[in-house]
Amino acid sequence: MNQITLYSKATTERLTYIAQLVFEQLLGLELSLTSDVDTFLSSTSIQLNYSNNSDLPGLQIKPYKLLFEEDIKPIRIELGQEWNNLPSLIIEGYQHFDLLAISFYLVSRFEEYVPFEKDAHNRFTASQSCLLKFGLLQRPIVNEWALGLLNQLITQNTDLQTTPRQFNYVSTIDIDQAWKYRNKGFLRSVGGLVRDSARRSWQEVKDRVSVLTNQKADPFYNFDWQDKVHQKFKTSVNYFIQIGKRGKFDKNTDVSNAEFQRCINRINDTYTIGIHPSYRSNYEHALVAKEHQMLENIVAHDIVHSRQHFLMHKMPETYVTLEDIGITEDHTMGYSTHLGFRAGIAAPFHFFNLTTNKVTNLELIPFCCMDITPLHYMNQPPQQAVATIIELMERVKNVGGLFVSLWHNESMSEDGRWQGWRTVYSQMVEHAYTLNADDEK
Repeated sequence: MNQITLYSKATTERLTYIAQLVFEQLLGLELSLTSDVDTFLSSTSIQLNYSNNSDLPGLQIKPYKLLFEEDIKPIRIELGQEWNNLPSLIIEGYQHFDLLAISFYLVSRFEEYVPFEKDAHNRFTASQSCLLKFGLLQRPIVNEWALGLLNQLITQNTDLQTTPRQFNYVSTIDIDQAWKYRNKGFLRSVGGLVRDSARRSWQEVKDRVSVLTNQKADPFYNFDWQDKVHQKFKTSVNYFIQIGKRGKFDKNTDVSNAEFQRCINRINDTYTIGIHPSYRSNYEHALVAKEHQMLENIVAHDIVHSRQHFLMHKMPETYVTLEDIGITEDHTMGYSTHLGFRAGIAAPFHFFNLTTNKVTNLELIPFCCMDITPLHYMNQPPQQAVATIIELMERVKNVGGLFVSLWHNESMSEDGRWQGWRTVYSQMVEHAYTLNADDEK
């Protein structure tokens, strides 16, 4: 049997959303929701009682009111008692662990709708996350809770049959600058030489001249090396390409450049590509649609994947804008400063718009590992970074989750601070390949 009937006093949009995510998407069960007691009592499937009525049959979860409300107001989260050998989170003033309400709080990004202190790029920071506060950011805790609930159901229903998700890996790569020196135009190249000379950065001057005179390959244009790694380890890859007009934080080659367009189509021939909206588009919203259209014109097909440059996004406006231009899959959900699971989950999930209280068609693909994090924020050398990333990947493997990494072509350049980091990327990809191969045995 793989059917479950969930009883609740009301079947709200919030409850329906999180119940389908937990039971159908994470656990592979067939879910039926009802607010009719007679229907629940007559059900022949596995029963889950999501109410305060302890006289009803089935496993009981005593609900907090969050899934029966429609407003958005600050909620204080606290660490609860251990549950099924797992840490739990509870809502202040409510002693029971409501797995569904807390999971909804995390994946809906409730804490990003209420007032918070923005960083220099107007972003919600990991330091304000309840998951970081309680040491749970690097655990796919929603997946763990779902599996803990499944174990409870199996204990009470020995004939329960389910097909939970299996481990998978996706590499995502942002192209902020396809080249470090080439194809920047005459004025930018001369300006770069003048700047490097003024700083007495003579190695930069030498490298720039060597690349521009075709004596040396441009270090950022390393797509042949990437191809070899991806082919060897059968890696699924999504590329996100920044094509916005040049600015302080937007430094790619001009989109009119023929060689840049050939680069884009070269990648498009083999991999999935998406838009990487410019930094400026966060303030000039019309640019998102314009840049999206330009990329579609270059590759001559619809672009439905996206990731925000600098991971800048505002709830819910950014996702609403993306959905309006035809984006169906966004990869922004994660932090640059910390490894881990911003929404507490290692699996795709649909964006739930709290302002309309509706689930949308936009699927969010959370990443848990970004190149800059172990290098800059954790100050780890390459081999230590490999160990850190593999440990995180094993946690995702243990819950049958999706491990998504965020890298840049720059971080595979072996240039400057990125010397030795090709090994980090290739060993990460290889380990994921090994874990997938183990599943197929």
